[in-house]
Amino acid sequence: MRRYIPSSTALKCFEASVRHLSFTKAAEELHLTQSAVSRQIRNLEEFLSRDLFIRLNKRLVLTGTGAAYYKEVVPLLDRMENASLRMLHREDEKTTLTLSALPTLASYWLMPLLAEFQRLHPQFQIKVRSLDDAAKIDPDAVDVILHYGGDHWPRAVSHQLLREDVLAVCSPLLLERVDASKSAWQVGDVTQFPFLHLSSRINAWPDWMVSQGLASGSFAGASFAHFHMLLEAAKNSMGVAILPCILADKSLASGELVAPFGGPVATPHEYLLSYPVDKADLEQVVVFRDWLLAVLDHHKQN
Repeated sequence: MRRYIPSSTALKCFEASVRHLSFTKAAEELHLTQSAVSRQIRNLEEFLSRDLFIRLNKRLVLTGTGAAYYKEVVPLLDRMENASLRMLHREDEKTTLTLSALPTLASYWLMPLLAEFQRLHPQFQIKVRSLDDAAKIDPDAVDVILHYGGDHWPRAVSHQLLREDVLAVCSPLLLERVDASKSAWQVGDVTQFPFLHLSSRINAWPDWMVSQGLASGSFAGASFAHFHMLLEAAKNSMGVAILPCILADKSLASGELVAPFGGPVATPHEYLLSYPVDKADLEQVVVFRDWLLAVLDHHKQN
């Protein structure tokens, strides 16, 4: 039976073009010419009888059909890749450790730790993927997820990594702009600054104000969809942000951010390490879990 499947080259060109929204950048990544990528996309559109992109001068815009197709195609490409990797390493299928983590948590907290883990355990091939929704994770494609409490992974074993503490932070330059002569700031001074918000945590500022014994008021200010955006906005002097210490610590240590309005405030939230029940005995899962929990326990004691 003839299968109605486009070429894998066309699908790879499509996936890369969506990520970059550029045929040129997709071509660079795939080591093809721009015209070759463009031709593959056109062939795919003819195959589907649908437009996947709107071409506006030198800019690409994904169509609704293209967005829907992308959501369908990416998991299939991931499974094809995993199947191929398993065949390549069939004699040792336990060498791959696939982690999925919240993007900002991965970038600002996990990566420095992973470098040490890789040094200690070079026998594991590490793959890190972005986590958007723990409930939608495919347990066949991921070994361990690192996620925010509340988004519990169904049919999984979970371990608490950290309780969440938050800080009100801003850039040193912002302090100078408001009052360069002031050497010490009080908690109540925060109302002199613009407030920055994470759109998914609308109560962050009201809760912080209550914890500091301050009256709630207007919290007008810019809002951002992701923590890494909020972090960069604070570093670029747009205002004061409420950030988890786990995400702000690196920028505080470098001096890009300061916390002049009091110390950390505990929240009822937590970060978890989870894995499917049927992977609880896998060597790579056990080794990574025990190592990470031991590292965090050492940090707590020091």
